[in-house]
Amino acid sequence: MIAPLLLSLAMSSTAGYSQTELRTLQYAVNSYAYSTSLEQFYRQCNEQDPEQYMVKQPDNTRLHSLLQLQLQLDVEQFISYVNANPKFQQRVPDDITLTDCTNHAGYQRILDRYELELFALEIATPVKVSKQSPESQRKQNQQLKVKQAAELLERSKAVAMVSIVDRNSLSTLEQANFLHPEYKGRYIYKVDQGWRNIPSRYMGMQSYLTDQQFAASPKNWLLLLDQHNQFIQVFSEANAKTYLNLLGKPEWHFDIQGNLQRR
Repeated sequence: MIAPLLLSLAMSSTAGYSQTELRTLQYAVNSYAYSTSLEQFYRQCNEQDPEQYMVKQPDNTRLHSLLQLQLQLDVEQFISYVNANPKFQQRVPDDITLTDCTNHAGYQRILDRYELELFALEIATPVKVSKQSPESQRKQNQQLKVKQAAELLERSKAVAMVSIVDRNSLSTLEQANFLHPEYKGRYIYKVDQGWRNIPSRYMGMQSYLTDQQFAASPKNWLLLLDQHNQFIQVFSEANAKTYLNLLGKPEWHFDIQGNLQRR
């Protein structure tokens, strides 16, 4: 089985690429995989007994030309991106390894598939793949994350770090004071600290959690709220690092007695 091949794009996601362009990239990865399999098979059999097996060396000239034409990459650049960057992963067929030098039918089957993939690549929609280094791409991706985070924070009137607690930890009076009468969920948000406007100390969640979901989910979250304390976005603490870095130290928090303390 050939391991998954990795192809780097300009972004870590598929945003900005149409489905036809993504298919072009898949054809290129598949073609390279078939080419590699045939090349390895040729070398193996040639080393054993070239006169007995007479396996023909694959001609990769067409593949190299198509990589340049359709992706604007030479073969060295393409191989470098395939091997070096795990941002975009495509799996190739897992039945293309050849080991038996007498298996002419198997060799022909892989060769036919290789030709089909090359034809598909030839008529596919061209794609311009980024030639940035992986480090440059990481920096660009991080800059994009910061920009997107800053835009969301600009829209947020209140930002709060919260924990998920059982509503039954509140008294009946506290539940009546803090929770909407129609909120039926067992689990709620407890506001611990935050920035800008101060929301209610306890809040209903945007969706109800089952006991199993509660047990498996992160317990600390970052809430981005609008002027009506409606959810703009919700992030687990592990996924909120960019936002927390932009926000800096909390401007207020609730102490252990539930009293509001400002910085």
